[in-house]
Amino acid sequence: MNHVLLYVAGVALVIHGLIELAPVLFQNKGNPAQPQGRQMQKFIFEPLQNNMKITTLVGVIFGVVRIIAALGIFLSLMWGWALGVIISVVTFIIMTLYLPWGIMDGILSGITLISLLMGYFGGQRIP
Repeated sequence: MNHVLLYVAGVALVIHGLIELAPVLFQNKGNPAQPQGRQMQKFIFEPLQNNMKITTLVGVIFGVVRIIAALGIFLSLMWGWALGVIISVVTFIIMTLYLPWGIMDGILSGITLISLLMGYFGGQRIP
């Protein structure tokens, strides 16, 4: 096992998890005026845009799961590796729903998935 690649995957999971948690961690409790001339980019999948509270909640759940997976990886536990692979694959499946923001999900999940697989399997050949 290549522990450096597993560490890279763990760091990517933590970064991705914190990005997922950012809307809740940094939400403004007041009602600030929207800057003139700037609008938030909308999701390509309309139901997500219409249900932002649920969308944010799903993001929080994904963020917490990513951080838990990273903790398992940092502790060299197999369930952390498996959870990291599962959450990365699930993210690849649903990332097109979150376009244009899903591009960031794809990049970070790709880094995580490649690092996890290369870290675990290394240079093993296909039998």
